[in-house]
Amino acid sequence: MLIIRLSIAFIYFQTGLLFAASTEEQINHYINQVEIPRLSKIYSDATINITLNNLAALSYLPDCESNSIQISNQRPDATKRTNYEVSCDSPTWKSYVPVTQSITIPAIKTISPINRGQTINKSNTDIGDVDISNLRGHVYTKKNPPYGLIASRNLRINTVITDDLTNQPTLIKKGDSVLITASSGTIIVRMNGVALENGIKGQQIRVKNSSSERIIYAKVVTDSEVLVNY
Repeated sequence: MLIIRLSIAFIYFQTGLLFAASTEEQINHYINQVEIPRLSKIYSDATINITLNNLAALSYLPDCESNSIQISNQRPDATKRTNYEVSCDSPTWKSYVPVTQSITIPAIKTISPINRGQTINKSNTDIGDVDISNLRGHVYTKKNPPYGLIASRNLRINTVITDDLTNQPTLIKKGDSVLITASSGTIIVRMNGVALENGIKGQQIRVKNSSSERIIYAKVVTDSEVLVNY
């Protein structure tokens, strides 16, 4: 976080233009040269718009007689609203400018209703531009699609799919026959077993060894295999 905050600190200085530029112009220069490039690195393929609010308050600030106006973003992690701290050394003053951000990216949206528990795939979704500042959770994109996941609740048409709306599918169900793979270093042993409970990928579930009838915990790897590490 320290690196981020240092990188967004900005001192407006340009020979011959310093005293000609108003405070508003200097802040806009900061937005175009610092904030938009910074956000573009975080949100690739995004269209970013930043609007200054309460501009009337800027007219009450005295002219900065020193050679620098310092500007910094008080909430660099914000996606919608933040404040810029604007300060001057001579005369000494400090002010805060409220800012509204719009970050629009191409993301996965539903093109037909998806019921709770239904699989999300290419046939019921498409790409659409969405403003992530109005959403909760992380959106899915073409580079990181939600295909194969299931809806955690009923989704209407044109719903932007976020990680809050998805669950991992159940790969193994109670009573399924599974292959138990046990590994220790370079030694790998495989045996047949039966799942004693449902499981999603990566989850530890109870399985019974069909030969010894021993009950063990194993991690779900696929829809037919579980893994035990010794």
